[in-house]
Amino acid sequence: MDSPYFWLGLVLGLALGLGVLVIWWHLQKMKGGAPKNSAASMAIDDGYPDYLCRIFADIVEDVSLGVAIVDPKGEILWSNKGLHQLLKRDEVKGNLAELLPGLPINIHNLLNSKKSMQLSFKGTVLKVDSKQIDQPQGFVLKFEDITEKLSLCQHRQEDKPVLVLMQVDNLAETLQEIEEEERLVLQSTVDKILTEWALKLEGFLKKYGEGRYLVVMSQESLRECQKNRFDIMDRIREIKLGNTIPVTLSMGVGVGEEPIIDISRLANQGLELALGRGGDQAVVKWTDKVLFYGGKSNVTEKKTKVRARVVANTLRFYIQQASNVIVMGHESTDLDSAGASLGIAKVAMDFGKPVQLVLDNSTGTLDKLWVMIKEDPLYGERLVTGEEALARANSETLLVICDTNKPSLLVEEGLISQVGRIAIIDHHRRGEEFISEAQLIYVEPYASSTSELVTEIIQYLGEEVTLDPLAASAMLGGIMVDSKYFIFQTGVRTFEAAGFLRRMGAGSKVVRKLLQDDFDVVVERSRVVQNAKIVFENIVLGFLEQEVPHSTIIAAEAADSLLSIEDMKASFVLYKVPEGVNISARSNGEINVQVLLEGLGGGGHLTGAGAQLKDTGLPETEEKLMVLLEAYMEENQVESSGQ
Repeated sequence: MDSPYFWLGLVLGLALGLGVLVIWWHLQKMKGGAPKNSAASMAIDDGYPDYLCRIFADIVEDVSLGVAIVDPKGEILWSNKGLHQLLKRDEVKGNLAELLPGLPINIHNLLNSKKSMQLSFKGTVLKVDSKQIDQPQGFVLKFEDITEKLSLCQHRQEDKPVLVLMQVDNLAETLQEIEEEERLVLQSTVDKILTEWALKLEGFLKKYGEGRYLVVMSQESLRECQKNRFDIMDRIREIKLGNTIPVTLSMGVGVGEEPIIDISRLANQGLELALGRGGDQAVVKWTDKVLFYGGKSNVTEKKTKVRARVVANTLRFYIQQASNVIVMGHESTDLDSAGASLGIAKVAMDFGKPVQLVLDNSTGTLDKLWVMIKEDPLYGERLVTGEEALARANSETLLVICDTNKPSLLVEEGLISQVGRIAIIDHHRRGEEFISEAQLIYVEPYASSTSELVTEIIQYLGEEVTLDPLAASAMLGGIMVDSKYFIFQTGVRTFEAAGFLRRMGAGSKVVRKLLQDDFDVVVERSRVVQNAKIVFENIVLGFLEQEVPHSTIIAAEAADSLLSIEDMKASFVLYKVPEGVNISARSNGEINVQVLLEGLGGGGHLTGAGAQLKDTGLPETEEKLMVLLEAYMEENQVESSGQ
């Protein structure tokens, strides 16, 4: 309040306001006299002497702010010298919209809807404030050159720090496979590349743990990183010192907040998101948006099972503390989600807890398994709807979610707020949408399937838990479907899980029956393949134009078949559903279909993903997909040429 700028502003504001009143009064007087009840008339007649009015009028005339009075059509009735200087004109007359192209012709509607706006004029930025007047009808406009102010704000924004947390994803696995003398060389190589990268960006780098780094940089340096799409990850990935497992880097970038604690929180969230999506990528996080970079490589299988053992012990504790357990898959539940859910349900039953099983067979993806579950004395009475599960949920209920980490894909999203604890077991990469309320999160994109993860958990629960043949068969079927019969996303742990399930009673006849297709499914799948088309030389699109039973199965299998065509790198099948259009996508690993379909609100894996678009048709969806594909291909061409 004691600042001289405050008092100067107050005096100028009062002078400007009273000066404008004087000008109004003079305008009215020229038109035949000001109304006796007008503000101007009252200001003059109620004690302001003429000399004071002239002083105020002179102030308004000479003030650096531009002032004008216009009629409803934008015709200038009066303007001061300040406006002449701002517009760089000796005189200002005519229609204001013609003098300032940034103003719309219908200035009346604009100024009624917006009391303030900005417009560009000859290299400057002008702020225009308006006040409507009734006698006569029109507006008083104040113009201020805020170019320098905006520049200062921009510089201030540029000076805000950016915090980057980095982690070498698979350092332990990489070091284990190389000779001891090469280990120090590899670690020092990583340190050297990252240090040089930070220095080039004029940033500060600090190593705070094995394979963990902190970097502080400027907003300008961040833009440079974004321009190069964080090519530091490519340089780290290219390190070859006898290692067959590529060294990859994950980065979480916090931007836009003033307190350093808030920036660090955003950076931590970004790093968690990058790791949850499989690593080898950078996540730039503001408070209101997230950008993803990288994700070019497939996820490397982890050799250690420490994480699985810790999750198993934590899950055991949660189940023992719960009054009841609700196990839920995703909507349009597939064989992997159902198999994993049956496995967790059996675990809870073996610990003596009441269990409710929530699955969704609305699209017919589980027809064969659904009949088996209904007829099974162990699971049939425990299969409930989402509404029935809600009625049994309470603050001591444990909710275990299998095969998704997105709330919008749950069979019954309302359960999240009605239970005491939530556990997530999933193999899909994390996206911006996530079930943040979960206390136990086991998301491992390296795994072939969620059934593989649940199998490992069961192995660490000991002899207290056993699997029945139905659950074991469903889980083995889930692994086979998601790994495309042990071809994609398959590692040693996948085969170990399959072997364990066979020992637990998984029957080959039951699995074969679960994986067999109906005749109609085979016919529709063949029709999709027959009518497919190739775009961008090595991407194939298929379409299921009619709503048919088992459309999800048909689309997924058609996408697999199309990818088997020689030289194809990715396949997309668009199919109609009652809510709109869904997409099933597959890739051989050279094109990241997860990143592509995230642009349409979907997600999944680098080699397999899906998306659901509501209230739209096939032509519109195809157009949106083609735009994303074109941008992706152009981006990869740029990156390839730059390397």
